[in-house]
Parts: sequence; structure tokens; C-alpha cells
Amino acid sequence: MDNGYLNHLVETIQAKSKLLARGGTTKTGISNPPDTDTLDISQITGIREYNPSEYIFTALAGTPLKVIDRMLAENGQFLPFDPPFMNKAATLGGTIAANLNGPGRYHYGGVRDFILGVQFLDDQGRLITAGGKVVKNAAGFDIPKLMVGSLGCLGTIVEVSFKVFPKPIEYITATAQFESLLDAMNSLFKLTSSPSEILCLELEAVEDFYDLKIRLGGDPKLFQDRISLLGNLLQDIEILKGDQETKYWQEINEFLWVPEGSVLVKIPLNPAHVPMLEEFLMLNRTLRRYSAGANVAWVAWSKSLKSLDEKLKELNLMGLSILGPADQVRLGAWERGIFYQKIKAALDPSGLWAEV
Repeated sequence: MDNGYLNHLVETIQAKSKLLARGGTTKTGISNPPDTDTLDISQITGIREYNPSEYIFTALAGTPLKVIDRMLAENGQFLPFDPPFMNKAATLGGTIAANLNGPGRYHYGGVRDFILGVQFLDDQGRLITAGGKVVKNAAGFDIPKLMVGSLGCLGTIVEVSFKVFPKPIEYITATAQFESLLDAMNSLFKLTSSPSEILCLELEAVEDFYDLKIRLGGDPKLFQDRISLLGNLLQDIEILKGDQETKYWQEINEFLWVPEGSVLVKIPLNPAHVPMLEEFLMLNRTLRRYSAGANVAWVAWSKSLKSLDEKLKELNLMGLSILGPADQVRLGAWERGIFYQKIKAALDPSGLWAEV
């Protein structure tokens, strides 16, 4: 890291009263809060350390995900939580701060499960180190995981250590279509409790139908037996493979399905919430999909956010605006409890870091 630029960041921190770090600016819904100055970390880039045999790397927060992906691919490895916006210059630090995961979260877990250590700048411009660069770490408060989903309100991430996984040799995707949400959800429940090793499990609303997308990975010689096992649970499976299969998941993970001008909202939930939310979204003719085994809803909202905000409050759900012209970042039943308040007071006593 360029010490001169680090000194510039420290000077900026010490001269400002309200700041939010910004890197690739790919998450437009949360990167432009009003009455807040920007701390540009886009120049803090580079791989600091990579040990392929240990499946661990350390990189600066402004490093584009695409750079990391290429490095890992050379050794048959990858970021298994499928970070979104990789082809749109998304950075490692922004992905952590926004807690963004792609379809691979279903099988492998999310960002929180892979972060090992972190360095961040506090409200005084001091560089704080927490965690480490090995999987088995020292005991103590797990500050690195606090940075996941913090939206930059606890400090600015400068450097991160991650563990990674071997990348499957090949992928194949099975699609099953249903005329009703009830049938689709019943099949989803069967799949989640089946012995099939499913990497991604997505529910997509397509006009008057619901598609279940089931992604498998591994040795292609075993795919036929695995598809046959799925056929015992589902009917009329269609198979997607090769370049067409790869392109499908890339387009999903880049959110190319979201119309221009819409606000992309991320809504954590569980499958029991889906019918109630789906009724509301269907009535509003909203494009949506349910990811990670229906534990996250992605909604392309094109109307006033007020009605969606009210519905999420009614369902006791929280939403976060990720893309688009959002005039409200947090939607629904957000509450900053006493635990958060104590953490905020400990890590940012001056209140320098903006709460978006």
C-alpha cells in the first residue's frame, strides 16, 4: 500500500466531521448519502499475499473482485459465495461492507463465513488490526465479522484476509417449472432436505410461472446420476449446461434482469415469509427472485419506496437499497439495538462514520 496515499486518507479523516468510504461505486443505492463527504479508497488496491496451498489470500480493500477472481482461477480456486457485480468493478471492501452474496451462498455460506482478518481505519485515522491470516485464529471478539454488513459505519476497511475453496470442475443446471407458488415451495423444501449436493437453489417468478433453478457442480461423469436423483423429486426437468449455463448465472449475479431506473432491494427472509411477500410483489407487477433457498429476496422496485417500506414493516422484514435512484437506503423493520449502539460507541466514539 502506498504510505503517501494512506497518509492522505488519515488527513482526510482528521479534517472531516462525517465520512463514508467509497470504492468502485457499483452499489449506487448506498454509496451516495446526503450531507456526507466521501473517503475514496479506490486507489488502495493490490494483492498483499496469496498462499494457494493454504487456500488463503490477503488483499487491499479497493482491489476489484475481478482481479482476485483471475488470480484464484489460475490455481483452480474461487470465491464460493459468488460476490455480485464482479464485472462492474465491484471491490472487495464494498462487498464486505454491504454483505453481498450471490447464489453460491446457498451451499458454501456467505462473506461472513470466509473473512479471517481485517485492517481498518478508525475515527481518529488509526490503523486497527483484528483477526489474522490463518483459519485457526486467536480467541477474542470477532471484529472482522462485525465489518460484514456494517455499511462503513464502524470504520473504513483497508485490508482483508480471506479463505477460499477449490472451484468445481464443471457445472450443470436443472430447471423445473411450476404453475403455483405452493407447488414450487413444496418442491424447494424437498430439495433442501434431500441428499443431493446442490450448489445454488433459486426460485424465479417468470410471468405466470415459477422456475426452480438447481445448480450442481463437480465431476461431469457423475452428473447423470445426480440429475436422475433430482428427477425422483421433480418432474419435467430441463437441463442447462456449457456456455449457456455459465452465461445464465453470470447475468443473474450481475443483476442484468433489473430494469433501468428501478431500485434493487435486498430483503433477507426465510421461506415462510415468501407467500406473504410474493402476494404483494405480484400485485405490484414487480420483477423479483428468491435466492439461497428462498432466504433472500431480490426485488426490482419501480414505484415509490414508501409502499414497499410499509409492507416490509408489516411483515417485520428489513430491506436494503443496493442499486438505483434510492431516496431511502434502509426499508422496513430496521432497529439499531443496544448491542449495535455499544459497538458503534466503542469503535466510532466521535460519530465520524456515516450511518446510511
